[in-house]
Amino acid sequence: MTDDSAAFGVIRYATYLEAAAQEIKKTRSGERSRLKLLAAGARLLDSTDYREMMVEEVATEAGVAKGTFYIYFKTKDEFLRELGRRYAAFELQTYPRLSSRDSQFTNSRRWIAWYEKTFEANAGVLRCIVQMGAADEVMRETWHGRNSRIVDRAMAGWEKHNPSKDPALQRWVMRTAGGMLDQSLFERYGVQPGPGLNETAGFDLLVELHALLNFRALYGRNPPVDELAPDSPLRQLFDT
Repeated sequence: MTDDSAAFGVIRYATYLEAAAQEIKKTRSGERSRLKLLAAGARLLDSTDYREMMVEEVATEAGVAKGTFYIYFKTKDEFLRELGRRYAAFELQTYPRLSSRDSQFTNSRRWIAWYEKTFEANAGVLRCIVQMGAADEVMRETWHGRNSRIVDRAMAGWEKHNPSKDPALQRWVMRTAGGMLDQSLFERYGVQPGPGLNETAGFDLLVELHALLNFRALYGRNPPVDELAPDSPLRQLFDT
């Protein structure tokens, strides 16, 4: 089965921030120090609960003094809010380019593969945004705004193929289908407890399943069966 994620580069947010910091040549640049701290926080969140992450750990990971942290951020919460806000902007920049020459199902599978791979690569930061957002209004708005902008990008492609359909209804359908995708990823990457599915399916099969569910929700029908991988067990769901 073809891994559509190969069509675009998935970048870890920490790696992106580190590269951005390195591009700033001035050693004492405030933005360089800020980026190094944010990169350190993103790395630590891969293995540390945001509630347990200490300012001292962030400073040590960034290679700066603890006092440097407080030059740029008043509190750890302020630091995490900026980390989340910048991540949402970064993530949208990596949205894959979809081709009008490809079928609707192929494009659906491509952006879902991007979404799942990006989630996997940055699960620590996303876990922080979602969990902190349960009690923090600013972080909750970051999560909701991020979701809305991703749907905007996906809807732009959908409207080209369906100019006569109700975009408000389809936007709601896409947000609802996206919520199902998020719940699956939340359980897989420890963001929130799920129904205990203990998924053992490989990445490609999960992408194809979510693409199929998304396609059915948007178009009210199945895609052509020959657009599924020849060895896909999901072919059994189609009438033959």
